[in-house]
Amino acid sequence: MYFNKKSKISISIIISCLFILMVAGLAFAAPAGNNASSPVLMKAGDQCTVNVKTALNVRTGPGTNYRVFKSLPKGAELTVVKQSGDWYEVKGSDAKSGFVYGKYLALSASSPNAAAPAPVPVTPAPVQRFSGQVELTVSAASSLTDVMKEIEKQYESEYPNVQLTLNLASSGSLQQQIEQGAPADLFFSAATKQMKALQDKNLIINETNKNLLKNGIVLVVPKTSEKIKGFDDLKKARVIAIGEPDSVPAGQYGKDVLTSIKMWDSLKDKMVFAKNVRQVLAYVESGDADAGIVYATDAKISDKVKVAAVAEEWTHTPVVYPAAVVKSSKQVDAAKALLNYLSGDKAKTIFEKYGFSTVSK
Repeated sequence: MYFNKKSKISISIIISCLFILMVAGLAFAAPAGNNASSPVLMKAGDQCTVNVKTALNVRTGPGTNYRVFKSLPKGAELTVVKQSGDWYEVKGSDAKSGFVYGKYLALSASSPNAAAPAPVPVTPAPVQRFSGQVELTVSAASSLTDVMKEIEKQYESEYPNVQLTLNLASSGSLQQQIEQGAPADLFFSAATKQMKALQDKNLIINETNKNLLKNGIVLVVPKTSEKIKGFDDLKKARVIAIGEPDSVPAGQYGKDVLTSIKMWDSLKDKMVFAKNVRQVLAYVESGDADAGIVYATDAKISDKVKVAAVAEEWTHTPVVYPAAVVKSSKQVDAAKALLNYLSGDKAKTIFEKYGFSTVSK
């Protein structure tokens, strides 16, 4: 076959260009460093990554004569579909498969063939739920005094960066304090009346308001007393202690009971009104009162009184203890976490230990 001089020059140029393009394509797929390491044997399903200096060409089939349809950057994650000599068919995150040269791949640590990494020491998770020191003020009803003190110790032991301050008083007094702007993060009332009053004034976070506990109402007398053995015997009493009905939930429950059994009017002159239920208990323990109306949980903690009678449930509204996060709290997240703790199993065990029953969720 005869080629003139012009044709020979053209053919030479074409061959030179093809050679340059082939070299450039291989260079584009060159691995980091001058010497590529031997390819790691991989099987279908293995996870691998692109281990090149710049990018790796993905072809429609093995070898350099197949069309390049995309390039992958270093570190791109792939899944092995099958091996074809020194080439591997791989699939990327876009689910499209193609062929790459095996020595430009590195086996991922998650693959079964990969060498197990050295164990990393596990540091126990810190018990603190929040960063920095957190102080929470809990305004809780007096009848919760003992149980909240135990929960306070347990909570602070589990979360050392949280410090609880208990503000214990009658629910009515606590309600007034919050209304007047006293600092409080969580309100734990002995009745729904006081919680509802704060809710109506938009002073609590409504979605956090939940009923946690139930209690009972009992008549207590000094341990050695034999004079009063039931509510009917209150006519024999010289002094009867009861919480102030307008501000002390236990007093309101007591008034409900005596009104229901038609004894309130006849006994009013014998009554001494206490500022909280614990003061009622103290009057009976000291003998200053012949009898008193308290919560069942209060009677349970004292070895100086005994229960003379248990009020029938129909004689008073249900004794329910709601709790909620106060809207003015500067530690809302921490207060919510405490409320969740009070709703959980660990707190439930302590509540039941002191005679409370928990509200079913």
